[in-house]
Amino acid sequence: MTTVKELISPTSRRTQARIIEAVIDTIAARGLSGTTLASVAEEAGVSQGVLVFHFKSKEGLLIETLRRLSAEYRAAWEPALETEDPLEQVVGLLRADFSPPVCTHRKLALWFAFWGEAAAQPLFSEICEEAERSRYAAMEAACRRLVEAVRGETEGGETEGGETGRGPDPALLAASLDAMTDGLWLQLHIYGRHLRREDALEMALNHLGCLMPAVAERVGAGPRPGPGPDRLRSRP
Repeated sequence: MTTVKELISPTSRRTQARIIEAVIDTIAARGLSGTTLASVAEEAGVSQGVLVFHFKSKEGLLIETLRRLSAEYRAAWEPALETEDPLEQVVGLLRADFSPPVCTHRKLALWFAFWGEAAAQPLFSEICEEAERSRYAAMEAACRRLVEAVRGETEGGETEGGETGRGPDPALLAASLDAMTDGLWLQLHIYGRHLRREDALEMALNHLGCLMPAVAERVGAGPRPGPGPDRLRSRP
C-alpha cells in the first residue's frame, strides 16, 4: 500500500526539509512569538504560498517541526539500547543527549521554546510529553538492568565506594540522571558560549559515577576540576 509520505516527490521533500531548517533558525533567533510565516518564508527563500501549500498554517508548520525534532531525538538515543550491557545502555543514552545532532544551540533553543508553550498548546504538550515518556522509559529500564547487574556482582558484600549489594532505586536513578541532563541542557542553552558540550557530558557521567560508585571507573568518572568560572559566565 502506498503511503502519503511515498506520494511526496523528492523535490517536495527537499523543500519541506529546507523550510523546517528555516523554522529552527527563526525560532532560535526570534523565539516562537517572533516566528511568522513571513519570517520563515524569507529565511527559507520561498513564498508564503509555498509554506501554506506544504503545511497549511503556522500551527501546522510548528507541529511538523516539533514532530521531526522529536523523531530526530529518538533516532539519536535508540541505538544505545542495541547493546546487551546495561551500563553501556545508560552511558549511551547520556551520550546521545549531548551528541552533535541533538545538543546544538539551535536545537536546544527549539526544545525550550516548545516546552515553554506546551501548557498553552495541547498538541505541543502531547508531543513533548510523549518524547519525555519514551526516553524516560528507556532510561529507567536500562537503570533497572544496571542495578540488578551490580547487585549480582556485589551480593552480600560492599563495593569500594561503600554501596551495599542492594544498590540505588532504579526509578530514582533514572529520574536523577534525566534531571541532571535537563539541567545541563538549560545551562548549555543559557551559557552556551562558556560551557562546552563535552564538559556537560563529563558532568553527567560523573553524576552517574557518584550515584553508583561501583561503575565509576568504567565510565571514566572521578574527581576532576570543574569548568572554570569563565565557562559559567552569562552571555554578554
